[in-house]
Amino acid sequence: MDKKKAYAICVLFIIIGIAAEIAFCHGEHDIPAWWPLPFGVSTGMGFFGCWILIIVAKLIMAPLLQREPDYYNEGGEEDD
Repeated sequence: MDKKKAYAICVLFIIIGIAAEIAFCHGEHDIPAWWPLPFGVSTGMGFFGCWILIIVAKLIMAPLLQREPDYYNEGGEEDD
């Protein structure tokens, strides 16, 4: 997948998220919290939350879970 296609998919999901927010989040302005009041906060929080999960997975979990490239070549029986 090239960068153009990846960006197009991201933009498509952002448009779908904004459309869903317009369609389903109307009339809820009586909530006393500050975060549902501005338009697009739910979409933005979801988008940036996903990026935080990706960064945590790459920086913290990948070194813990990845094995060395020659993991299966070390030790064990040698082939004849």
